[in-house]
Amino acid sequence: MALPLTFVVALSMIKDAYEDYKRHQSDGKENNMKTLVFDRSSEKFVEKPWSKVTPGNIVKVTNDEFIPADLVLL
Repeated sequence: MALPLTFVVALSMIKDAYEDYKRHQSDGKENNMKTLVFDRSSEKFVEKPWSKVTPGNIVKVTNDEFIPADLVLL
């Protein structure tokens, strides 16, 4: 009885680990995508990766541009 259960649990763990690895790769790609962020010192928009965008930054979003789900538009 324990052998089939162990096999199913091990298979499930391998599948979950593979999905987590793929999600990690996808997150890395999304975090390195470029966006336009307003630079207060030069008073113009500069390109930055999404990983460098912090709360309070002004982000310029153009038509049909990818935006992360955690960016709130007001």
